[in-house]
Amino acid sequence: VIGKDLLEQIWADMERTVLPSWIQKAPPKWGIPASGKLSADEYKVICSIHLVITLIRVWGYENEEGPQSRRFQMLLNFLDLVHSIHVLFLRETSAKLRAYYKTQILKYLRTVLELFPDVTLASNHHLAVHIVNDL
Repeated sequence: VIGKDLLEQIWADMERTVLPSWIQKAPPKWGIPASGKLSADEYKVICSIHLVITLIRVWGYENEEGPQSRRFQMLLNFLDLVHSIHVLFLRETSAKLRAYYKTQILKYLRTVLELFPDVTLASNHHLAVHIVNDL
């Protein structure tokens, strides 16, 4: 899904993005073998900040096919995942947040199956649904 052209746009957006001092920067050319493996914090920054910025621009605003296009639907699906994970990063929880998480993660998984009908969900997808019981 993320080819070389999109990866280069993400890298360019990363160079233009000013992050607060408390956020660890991701490697500038992540996604290629020479950059090495990413840490959990680097994945978090890439997925919750950099991919959001670029995918909204490319698959959202610059998408000439409109909101019914596959790319736009993939963007919405990715944002459902980002919303879900954001709840897990919070330092506090509540019944309302747990319900929101469950709604978002189920929406994400249903849409994954619609967008990628040949994909089989993995055990970590199943665990993602039940982690709400531990929040």
